[in-house]
Amino acid sequence: MFSRKSTLLLAICMVFATITFAQPGGGPGGHPGGFPGGGRPPMGRPGDGPRQGNPNMNPNDQRSSTVKQKKRVTEGSTFKIIGSLRDSISGETLPFVNLSVITKADSTFVKGGSSDFDGNFELTGIPAGEYFLRVSAIGYQSFFMPITVSNNTALGTLKIKPGATTLKEVVITESRPIYAMDGEKMIYNVSDDPTIQTGTTSDALQNAPGVEVDIEGNVTLRGVSSVEIWINDKPSKLTEENLKTYLETLPANALARIEAISNPSAKYATSAEAVINIVTTAHIKSNQFVSFGINGSSQPFVSPWISYMWAKEKLSINLYASGRYNYNKNEGYSRSYMRKDNESVPGTFDTIQFDSTYSYSKSNRLNGNLFLDINYEIDSSSDIEFSLGGNYGHPNSESYSTSLRDQTYTGLDSYLYYDTNINKVGGNYFGHAGVDYTKKFDNEGHNLRVSARTMLNGNNSESINSRTFDGTIYTIPTPDQGFNKMYRSHSNSQNYSINARYNRPYSKDGELSFGLGYDHDKSHSIYDRIHLDPSTSEYTVTDELRSYEYRSVGNNLNADVNWTRRWGGFTCELGFGVRYENTHFSYENDYYPDDTTFNYLTYNPSIHLSYRTESMHNFKLNYTLRMSNPNESQLTTFRSYSEDSYRVGNRDLTAPLTHNAEIGWTKFFEKFGNIGIDGYLRYSANEIDNLTDVTDGIDPYINRAIQYSMPYNMGSSYRYGLSANVTYRPSGFFNLRFYANAYNSGYTMFYEKLGKEVSDNMFSYSLRLNGWAKVFNKYQVHASINYSSPTQGLFSKRKANYNFNLGVRADFFKRKLSAFINIQDLFNWGARFGSGSENTNPYLLSESTNKRLNSRFISAGITLRFGKMELERQAKDGSSITSDSE
Repeated sequence: MFSRKSTLLLAICMVFATITFAQPGGGPGGHPGGFPGGGRPPMGRPGDGPRQGNPNMNPNDQRSSTVKQKKRVTEGSTFKIIGSLRDSISGETLPFVNLSVITKADSTFVKGGSSDFDGNFELTGIPAGEYFLRVSAIGYQSFFMPITVSNNTALGTLKIKPGATTLKEVVITESRPIYAMDGEKMIYNVSDDPTIQTGTTSDALQNAPGVEVDIEGNVTLRGVSSVEIWINDKPSKLTEENLKTYLETLPANALARIEAISNPSAKYATSAEAVINIVTTAHIKSNQFVSFGINGSSQPFVSPWISYMWAKEKLSINLYASGRYNYNKNEGYSRSYMRKDNESVPGTFDTIQFDSTYSYSKSNRLNGNLFLDINYEIDSSSDIEFSLGGNYGHPNSESYSTSLRDQTYTGLDSYLYYDTNINKVGGNYFGHAGVDYTKKFDNEGHNLRVSARTMLNGNNSESINSRTFDGTIYTIPTPDQGFNKMYRSHSNSQNYSINARYNRPYSKDGELSFGLGYDHDKSHSIYDRIHLDPSTSEYTVTDELRSYEYRSVGNNLNADVNWTRRWGGFTCELGFGVRYENTHFSYENDYYPDDTTFNYLTYNPSIHLSYRTESMHNFKLNYTLRMSNPNESQLTTFRSYSEDSYRVGNRDLTAPLTHNAEIGWTKFFEKFGNIGIDGYLRYSANEIDNLTDVTDGIDPYINRAIQYSMPYNMGSSYRYGLSANVTYRPSGFFNLRFYANAYNSGYTMFYEKLGKEVSDNMFSYSLRLNGWAKVFNKYQVHASINYSSPTQGLFSKRKANYNFNLGVRADFFKRKLSAFINIQDLFNWGARFGSGSENTNPYLLSESTNKRLNSRFISAGITLRFGKMELERQAKDGSSITSDSE
């Protein structure tokens, strides 16, 4: 152990070493609510009989726990529970420990809180009844205690045992699992996992079975990229980049659990192939708390942040603000061969053009974030929450590329050309506001939830793009011999939605759930490409081919009904959902205008079966049929031209139909940890994927053969595989978690240019190993190594990627000061090998590699906290952020 003087010296050193680094963060936090998935707390062994009191309690404290009732308890009366927590061996107080009160009958969450600096706790607003008190402390055995509340109740001192598996109050037949299964949901209980408490939500997602987050922040579930992220049982509705920012800035210790649903039922009313529901802790006790800090990295990245919470009785206010600056450098290499059919030798190809490009880019971004959340508890059965937030960013970027184009195959010349893109003006904003109302009719699951949301998104940019040539230039009219253009874009979008969910148990073991939702989307974008007029030195000559205006309006209505029935450890869920979509869009352009309206009606039946034994074997069998629709960019006839290629939709697309099935087994062990194996199959008819191809002959506007991208129905595609996860936990202060996913994927489609059916398949896999250890009861060391093998798409393959991260975190002075330091991509694999893809279309063979030059970096930060620390987990907090999310 360290002396107070050495601890102070070490804290000062860490502050001095990390004062120049930063990164933002934030997210609501709090206390876990009940048992995820409706599970019950561990019960006593048969024949044990009722247990009264707490044998670990001081006798004087135990006698004081019986408080005489002075008046008759009236309906609607609520009471408070007070006590204190100590280590059963050392006798030290246990501050900032989570507590929750759940009903003894069905484990419904009633109230939550946490202990203060001195280990004392007070839980208010508890109706009369019989409950379990659950205590969850990192490094300690989860503690369950039966209590009867008929008046204000003093429990005295509760002694919590480190590393124990059996408590005297309640005999636990199995350890509290970090992973659990409930119907279609695989649940990762983040609040019970000490490994991830110092990380971000993105880090926590890496630990959820089947979930992977790549280096760019993209989320997949068992290799499927069509994943919808939900937050607190509602779709997040965040844009792609804002979602990445949210996942990187919300600390993991603000989460209760993560639910991974690989085949979502109708009640999720989604067109995505998978849903990940991130559940944050919600209850706020009365108090006020402020924290601030500065985080950063050697990329460089710097971010100051501040969080303030005020809470009193039924009202709580959470305010969070942050600013940040980041800088990135990247380089890339690509080469491609354009080919055509050899007319003399059928089945062979002639090269018509070769391109080789080296590119370098650098970018920086300055932005700020503001978040406000107000929660009001109307009464013990209903509450209303208002949220408001937004961010504004100002990016700057420069990119340079050198390209060699060889056209000697067709008798033309080869030449070098140089492209430069400098962003002159730019800004983007995102704002959101919402209201949620929840009404609980009882504590048995009969409730109604109504929510309304609005979001605003916008982007403005202005950049100068130029191209110059070196060497022989082929004869093409100006301006394509070289150009100097201004790229100007302005876009904005709005979304308004209202959703209602009504849950009604019809018996002790069965319930019905009904959902209804409506959302309205509207967007408008203007893209101008303007040539420099040499005579005036001003940008006045419009490039009509590449300039356009886009508008879209969408109205969507969805409804679903779900039936759930439990027979002991067996659960059956049946669901059916229907969705109606109406979309109108237009592209205004002189060359390829488009104005179209589409209407779609889709349905989504599902069945989910699960079985859980008393010895903690979990089995599941799921099936979902999913219909999805092509979007406007996949259907439009408008050609969106860049300088050397274009993309276009396909009006002949039909709606894909996808069958998903999975079977799984998971076993939780008392001392070892847990092992899980899942088998899954995904088969799609008419799945849509993009094909990059070469034009037949000379493009009429570019005056040469060029690349283009178009979506096609693949005919059929499949993916089947196995995933396994193993968690080894020899003690409460050390664990190793290994995850592996292996699958075979393939497709079959009729390729019109070849005049025949083509097919391909590939075996892919990913491996991940995470380790965590707590040293001297103060310092946490964590490490992770990840590898993902190459994967495939339609005539394309994506390269492997891997990384290794290592970090240390420490808390000082009763957590008034925290500091961390992390090394990301320790071996600099992102810069040495990078990521990339290759195109295998016989008419267009290409390969590209992208390297993040500052892939390896050190991130560090410090956090100062003031106030009553029991509120810390409720406030937005940036102290866990370790890297830049841009």
